[in-house]
Amino acid sequence: MVSAKYLQWMNSKNLMRYTEQRFEKHSITKIIDFVKSKKQSKNDYLYGIFIIINKQKIHVGNIKLGPINFTHKYAVISYFIGDIKFQKMGIGSMAIKMVLEIAKNKFKLKKIFASIYSNNIGSKKVLINNKFVLEGVFKKKFIYKNKRISELAYSKNI
Repeated sequence: MVSAKYLQWMNSKNLMRYTEQRFEKHSITKIIDFVKSKKQSKNDYLYGIFIIINKQKIHVGNIKLGPINFTHKYAVISYFIGDIKFQKMGIGSMAIKMVLEIAKNKFKLKKIFASIYSNNIGSKKVLINNKFVLEGVFKKKFIYKNKRISELAYSKNI
């Protein structure tokens, strides 16, 4: 679902501060093209994260499964809860659980990876809550607020 709200999320310096998206200037056209490319892809799947309040479906974030390596049966996930009102409510953890089920049952995958900035405490908690384990640290990979920080590489066998 591409909306003005979605565009606002993608251009939010605060929301995107732990992603490489923070360097991009997004437009509705760029987002629509991105969503279309994922719909047409055979190895990248983008899912909206929605909640229902008073019978109304509200878009609160996204989760992407992919790229999928079908030969070796693994994929990468990335995700965000864009609507700040719904952060820290377990919605990200629930979305990951649902995508893990899709990865396992629909695509027959065996392993999922997720990488985060080392200072992204919220995402670290979400991954640990979903039983991901830290497999690697790429020391001082990223620049964050003029300091070098590490990338944490997590995975989960499914």
